[in-house]
Amino acid sequence: MAIVSLILAAIVLFLIGAGIAVGLVACGLAALLVGLGMISSSVIVGIHSGRTTDGIRAFLLQCGIIAGVPAGAISALLATSLIAELKGVVDWPVLIYGALGGALAGIMVALALDLMSRRLHAWAALRLTRVTGADVKAAPGL
Repeated sequence: MAIVSLILAAIVLFLIGAGIAVGLVACGLAALLVGLGMISSSVIVGIHSGRTTDGIRAFLLQCGIIAGVPAGAISALLATSLIAELKGVVDWPVLIYGALGGALAGIMVALALDLMSRRLHAWAALRLTRVTGADVKAAPGL
């Protein structure tokens, strides 16, 4: 019986440690988003327009740009490192063009996520009206 208790205690301690680690990562990400002003500006957009979906769209666009810029710059740098070995030259404008391309790709991914969330909301709203008979509005334009 003691061995089972010891194993269960180890499992519980592991799960508590994993929960604390995930919580710290989530707090760090939230602090980063607040520090960059992404959450507050998205809330302001939502309050100003009077629609929550506009705030969510602004947040998705900002996240797409923030994630796309370094991804594009690093991708362009990796691609040019192969060319640089052949030529022996690395240009700084490549990083700028890569960052712009990454930002554009981030915007496209964010708009795709926004479209999927709107379609999912419209689908769920239709399902809820059929099941509950309640008067639920679907997303406008869908």
